Amino acid sequence: MAEKYNFSLSSFLNGVVDPSRLTIEIQESSIVTSLDFISSTTSHCDIWFKESLSSNDSTTLINIVANHTGEALPEIDPTPRMPDGRPIIRADTRPLNTMTVFTSSGDDSTSIGGGAMLKWDFSNTDDDYTGPEVPSGFKCKQILLSFHCPVYMKDGTMYFFKAPWGASVQMSIAVPPGQYYPNPAGQIPAAALGLQNDDRMFSNSGADIVPIQIYVSNHPMYGDCPMGDEFNAEGCAIDALPPGWYVRALIFCPEGNTEFKGYGDIELYRCHTCLLPGQTIDDIIAEH
Repeated sequence: MAEKYNFSLSSFLNGVVDPSRLTIEIQESSIVTSLDFISSTTSHCDIWFKESLSSNDSTTLINIVANHTGEALPEIDPTPRMPDGRPIIRADTRPLNTMTVFTSSGDDSTSIGGGAMLKWDFSNTDDDYTGPEVPSGFKCKQILLSFHCPVYMKDGTMYFFKAPWGASVQMSIAVPPGQYYPNPAGQIPAAALGLQNDDRMFSNSGADIVPIQIYVSNHPMYGDCPMGDEFNAEGCAIDALPPGWYVRALIFCPEGNTEFKGYGDIELYRCHTCLLPGQTIDDIIAEH
């Protein structure tokens, strides 16, 4: 049962109370019983605890009150600042502590940027894909880029050559096999995955690669575009792509064509752009 302890302001060192400072002083003391709340007026201060204090805790509280200065806690300035104190005023959407990267490649098991490259050439069978997304009369390349850091997607550019009429590209964020992902129609509650205070439902991708967000939908490509066809966004993605998830490209081409080729470049934000001397990929993975 809650218990109130009443002190006149004259009981305090300077005759004033700062409830925020007093709260910290009590919580950091040896008092075992949990503090409930503090209220003060111009004449007295009421300190409420969840239960009655022991004799030792009562003595400790009296000492805390007697030594409480009433000095207000310093205000916390949430504004990010430069080393010389100047505030950082930003109009861009790049998250703090990330760097801008333009890349055509994902990461691999030993390097940053040494993974799969967003390029295609229909004169060969590299990256051929025959999944259900491929319409009749077309063939397809699937390119999967993944990263060891959380990455925030922004813009992109496609460069292509001898694209036949009907060629197109689809870009998506995809979940690798064996991963859990949020799904309102899923059957797995967040609590079953150890997530607290989360009422979302989840699914597991099983043996499949599961697209969960398509951000370029069947964009046509035709002819030659050596200067690039740009995809410009107003800002970067709000949520980071989790490490190991895919940026997935599907390049569609009419059957029979063997001349269509091209490559893409992505602008994104990430915290690591290269390995420093002595660093390994395992070091980068361990940070996330």
